Amino acid sequence: MRKKKVLKVVRLMAVVVMAVFFAVPAMEVSAKPPKEALTKYKLSAAKKTMKEGQTYTISLKGVSKKVKPEKLKWTTGNKQVVSISKKSGNKAVLKAKKAGKATIKVTYKGKIYKCKVTVKKKKNNKKDTGSAKHPALNATQVELHYTQDYAIPYIGKNPAYNYSFQFKVTGTKARVKSWRVDGDTVAKTRYLITSDGTIKMMHGNDINEAYSECRVKAYLSDGTELTARVKGYDDIALYVRSVFDKFKKTYITDNMTEYEKMDKVAWYLSAEYDYRLYQDDWYEYIVTGSGDCMASRYAVMYLCRDLGLRAAACPDLDSHGDTVVRADGKVYLVTTGYRGEKPRYYQIVEMSRELFDQRNEKNHINPEYIWGD
Repeated sequence: MRKKKVLKVVRLMAVVVMAVFFAVPAMEVSAKPPKEALTKYKLSAAKKTMKEGQTYTISLKGVSKKVKPEKLKWTTGNKQVVSISKKSGNKAVLKAKKAGKATIKVTYKGKIYKCKVTVKKKKNNKKDTGSAKHPALNATQVELHYTQDYAIPYIGKNPAYNYSFQFKVTGTKARVKSWRVDGDTVAKTRYLITSDGTIKMMHGNDINEAYSECRVKAYLSDGTELTARVKGYDDIALYVRSVFDKFKKTYITDNMTEYEKMDKVAWYLSAEYDYRLYQDDWYEYIVTGSGDCMASRYAVMYLCRDLGLRAAACPDLDSHGDTVVRADGKVYLVTTGYRGEKPRYYQIVEMSRELFDQRNEKNHINPEYIWGD
């Protein structure tokens, strides 16, 4: 009995094994393929548009970044348009050199991958000047002119001239902390610049200066310092200079004595200029044709000096129209500027040292300048 039971169990197990065998489908067994064999390679861009000067990093996707660069062969169809540099792993850097087209190729494991590159010309975009890397002033050399209202009816005012100029900073987001006029002491008194960068001349030049100069400096919040050069022209001084030159050309000759030159100056300023009370500016005297005795005496001084004579106007208010002039080794008191309309009276009197010293107690003229050898 026991033997029969064992046979039944064996048969039952055999039936179960056969049932499981036929119920489960056959399975194929194969080796696991490498990960790279399942990857599709492609360039990070099949087409690319660039501007002159730009760079772009292109890569062959699907290839490890740690791959040795020599495993990939990069080429460009036109080195003049696009060049290739900085190859690293699966990447290369393209640089756009000039407008045109070029095809970039990379060969990996015998297969070629392509990218078509179009390079466009770089435009001069004004917004590019906003780059924080290129701060600049809107002008590095400026010509300014100076005049006064009284002179405009006589000598005019050229609309093409800058009588003020506003400096501006471009190419940076840094703010202007301060503006400064730099130069010698005289220049600093002639020019004024405001907090918004506007510069103008506050005073004119000397008659013998063709122009004066200063430098403008802008100090930015990021520590940058910008500098511009300014040349200032005085329209009034240039006009007076032309009057003096015309006088010399018309009335002065090489064979004249110093006394004759001095006498011609006194005659000219008395014959050509009218008296105007309380107008003591000698520049205005020359421009407008009128002034008081203070304006007249300084006009004598500067015109005599322009002829090479030693001359000094008497600044004391009671020294009406008096100018001390040295001519041919002697010292004279030239008096001009009497009231009335042109032609007016003038006089020239030789001065002794005693008379000079007496008159000089109130005028403080340097005796060495007049009497020294």
